[in-house]
Amino acid sequence: MVMAERAADCLAKLGLDGSIHNGSLSAEPAHLQASFGHHRRCRSLRERTGVDHRLERLPSGPIHKTPLYTVVTGVNTNKSRPVKIADFAEHVRMMAADSDFRFSEEYEILRNVGCGQSYNAAELPANKAKNRFTNILPYDHSRVRLAQVSDQEGADYVNANYMPGFSSRREFIAAQGPLPTTRDAFWQMAWEQGCPAIIALTKCVEKGRDKCHQYWPDNEHSSVVYADIEVTVLSESTFDDFTIRELRMKKLHESAPPRTIRHFHYMAWPDFGVPDHPEGIISAGVGRSGTFIAIDRLLQTIQIDRPIDVFGIVHEMRLERCHMVQNEQQYIFIHHCILHAIETMAPDRSQAAPSELHQNPVFEDDDTIAESDF
Repeated sequence: MVMAERAADCLAKLGLDGSIHNGSLSAEPAHLQASFGHHRRCRSLRERTGVDHRLERLPSGPIHKTPLYTVVTGVNTNKSRPVKIADFAEHVRMMAADSDFRFSEEYEILRNVGCGQSYNAAELPANKAKNRFTNILPYDHSRVRLAQVSDQEGADYVNANYMPGFSSRREFIAAQGPLPTTRDAFWQMAWEQGCPAIIALTKCVEKGRDKCHQYWPDNEHSSVVYADIEVTVLSESTFDDFTIRELRMKKLHESAPPRTIRHFHYMAWPDFGVPDHPEGIISAGVGRSGTFIAIDRLLQTIQIDRPIDVFGIVHEMRLERCHMVQNEQQYIFIHHCILHAIETMAPDRSQAAPSELHQNPVFEDDDTIAESDF
C-alpha cells in the first residue's frame, strides 16, 4: 500500500496493498491517473515476456556486450547505475538477451541490500500481532511513528516506512495492508501524516487468502468510524482495472475541519507477479508498492531528461524498507514500463516540471530523515 503526504498538483501514487506514500497521497489525481495510465497501456508482460517477443520492439543490430551505464565520477556502481534516456531502449535489449541474464545478475546484487538493519520495535511482544507477515518488518530508522495516545508499549507502532520520492525524502509511506486489529492505526497514520491519497495495489482477498482487511466503507455516501476518525465515501468511480474513491476524514471530538483523501484501488496486479498489461499498474507493502514508487519516480525523471537509474532507485528503497520490488519479474517490469513511457511521452516531457508537482514542504528540510547514498 502506498500513501502520499504532499498536496500539490500531482496525483497520488499507488498503495493500498501495503504502501502509503507521502508524495502520492498528497498529490492531486492528475498525476496519479497518469501513472495508472502508463501501467494500463503497456503490453502483457506475462504472456509476452519471452525474449524474442520483448526484443521485437527494441532496436535491431548487434547487442552490446557491456552495460550502457552513464559514467559518473565518484558514483559507486553497486548503488547507482544511471542510463541515458537515448540509450535506454538498447540497454533494455542488452539486459534481456540470453533469457534475461543481465537482469538476473543485477537483481541478485540488490537481493540482500538493507538486510541486517534493526527492526526492534516490530519484534516487541506488544507489536508482533500487528505484523501481517513475520518476515516483512519495518526498519527502526525509517518507520512511521504514531502519536502515542497511551503509555502502553507499542502504542506508536504501525508496520510502515517512509520512502523517498522524486522531490522529498519522505514523499511516500509504504505500509502493509491493514489487519482487522490495525485498521484504526492505519487511519490514525493517514490523518497525522496529512496524506492526500492512498494507493491500493491488492484485492482484499486473492486466491482465497486474506491480503488486506477492508478499511473503507462499503457503499457510496456511507460512513464508518475507525477509533476517533469518521470516514465517508463521497463518490466512487469504477473502471476496468481500478476504482477511484473520494473519501472524507473527520476527526471526532475535535474542532479540526474534515479532510478529503483520494483512494486509488488497482485490482489487476497478481501477488508476486506483474499486471497482464503494464499500461494499466501487495498486501505486504513491498513488492507491488516498491514497483509503483519506482515507476512514479522514473516517470518524473524522464520528463526532465535526466538519466534513468532503476538500479539506484531500487537500491535506495531497499535501505528504507525490506524487499521493496520483491522479485526479478517486477524489476524487469519497471524497465518495460519506463521504456513504454519514453516511447509515448516524448512530446510531453517539457510541459510539466515535476519539482512543482511533488513539493512536500513539511519534510523538505527535515534533517532527521535518514539519508542513504544514491
